[in-house]
Amino acid sequence: MPVEQIPPRPLPEGFLPSNCSFSEQDWPLLARQWFPVSRADKVLARPRQVSLLNLRLAIYRMPDGIRIARDMCPHRGLQLSTGRIEDGELVCAYHGLRFGSDGQCRKAPEKLALKAVDCFRITTFPAVERHGLIWTCLIPHGEPEIPLIPLKTEDSGQEDTELRFKLLPEDWMDIAKFEFSNGELRIESSHHHLLRNLALNEYQRLFNEMGLSATASALQPSRT
Repeated sequence: MPVEQIPPRPLPEGFLPSNCSFSEQDWPLLARQWFPVSRADKVLARPRQVSLLNLRLAIYRMPDGIRIARDMCPHRGLQLSTGRIEDGELVCAYHGLRFGSDGQCRKAPEKLALKAVDCFRITTFPAVERHGLIWTCLIPHGEPEIPLIPLKTEDSGQEDTELRFKLLPEDWMDIAKFEFSNGELRIESSHHHLLRNLALNEYQRLFNEMGLSATASALQPSRT
């Protein structure tokens, strides 16, 4: 079944990651697309860092579902992926601030100002499971637009005849379609072609980091 979605806390207007390799014009357009950032069976309770379009993210499993957040504590900027999950909350490893599934700070050490709990909230992003992968979008708008990716099934060779799934990204990239829009101006065809290539390169990087290729290891079938 799909991972429960929590309303995302948007990035600041005009936001660009530090040391961004994409242009100021292209990054927001790419950030509206959905990308796979992890295999669903690799998301554990302990936070782990992944990156998407040069933005560092923390992905972790909470009791009520998988969460994706900007990998930066709003207090001092420490990477949340160095923290831990405890009693259903994400605990920052630096000062011990505790964040709920919605990203809101639930508790702060007494040495911090009492207003810390109300002021601190992590930037979160949607998490959707599809094709055995966890997908997210950095600037979501509307319903998730997750492409159909061809999967190959094969017998695992086990006595229980369990089927395993292999992702065929090379086949998918031949038919991949993207809709780039900033909601105002029409994207010229030449620019659309450039954006498509940038998106495909990012997909390929993500596939490689997940160990998925035409000869990839088995993917667990999606529960959707």
